[in-house]
Amino acid sequence: MTRLLLISTEFPPGPGGIGTNAYQIALQLSRLGWEVAVLCAQDYMPDAEIKMFNAQQPFRVKPLVSAKHRSNIWIARWRTTNYWLSHWRPDLVLATGTRAVWLAAALATFRRLPPWVAIGHGSEFAQRAVWRRVITRYAFERASAVICVSHFTSRQMTAAGIKPKYSEVIHNGADHTRFAPMTDDEILPVCQSLGLTFGGRFVPTIGNVTERKGQDTVIRAMPSILSFFPDVHYLIAGLPTNLHKYSALAAELGVGDHVHFLGFVPDSQVPALLSMSKVFVMTSRYTPGGKFEGYGISVVEAALCGIPAVVSDDSGLVEAIVPGVTGIAVPPNDPAATADAIESLLADEPRRLQMGEAARRHALAEQTWEQRGRTYNQFLSRLTNV
Repeated sequence: MTRLLLISTEFPPGPGGIGTNAYQIALQLSRLGWEVAVLCAQDYMPDAEIKMFNAQQPFRVKPLVSAKHRSNIWIARWRTTNYWLSHWRPDLVLATGTRAVWLAAALATFRRLPPWVAIGHGSEFAQRAVWRRVITRYAFERASAVICVSHFTSRQMTAAGIKPKYSEVIHNGADHTRFAPMTDDEILPVCQSLGLTFGGRFVPTIGNVTERKGQDTVIRAMPSILSFFPDVHYLIAGLPTNLHKYSALAAELGVGDHVHFLGFVPDSQVPALLSMSKVFVMTSRYTPGGKFEGYGISVVEAALCGIPAVVSDDSGLVEAIVPGVTGIAVPPNDPAATADAIESLLADEPRRLQMGEAARRHALAEQTWEQRGRTYNQFLSRLTNV
């Protein structure tokens, strides 16, 4: 049995696309016969919930020291990872998230590693600080191979001057066993628990409430949307990082009663949240700090629930839809274009339903984690000569 040591900067049960990607790789490869161990940071959730989650997995999970303990984080993570390399002896190492890739490269500098692969999600390749760019370039070029989660991310890697030994694009996916259209009876209790009126016209975004995710663009689009559809409610689900700033913006624009900050929504409720909605929207942007959207897992999750999406172009989000068929791409930072796209779908119910059905068919045919797992299996097996 081939052993994979996966090192990740985040991991469920907390939120985050990098963590979802890492978890699904571990899960799918373990189902395909790999022996998997995961070394990961697990933040944002109570220790008891993390311990219960880890015990339920078909692979080993070893939490790393949290980023909150900055005084000894690198020493502690180095020691833990070095111990697993020496005593568990993996056949392959997979590093995902900037600091995990840095750690793997540092270890490879001082000791012999088995073949190791770095995963690029996006913002790793847009570091503003010179020292970060230098370390990132060194780390990704030292890896045996690099996997990028989108062609957009791969282009950003090239633009950063990084020349990996070998690279491949493997898109993220979504879990078709969890995400599917739900019945009214399944939706109602979730709707009530979130304090929403059942049967409302909902437009959601799922993700950390930050500048990069661009929830403010949708808030700025709301006055126009409400002038045509006064019953629309914008649902913002995710860690409320910019809550005060964006709630103030909604109040300033007079749309505060139609913008709902739901905070972190448990995974068990997300399929219902999507199924009760009309259009999913994610208008992420390229921030001055160098962050951008490498892909859009939640866009595919919405598609599996039969919901079309409005996403910003000039990002990896476009690769999560078929433009004009399963969703609509709009320029980033453009509230008017965002409003037009949402309004066009709300105004044409047959078209909205048709795009939602096409989105679900496309996601089931080409975008599930099960399919992505087989692709990872084929690619990684070649590196280990299995």
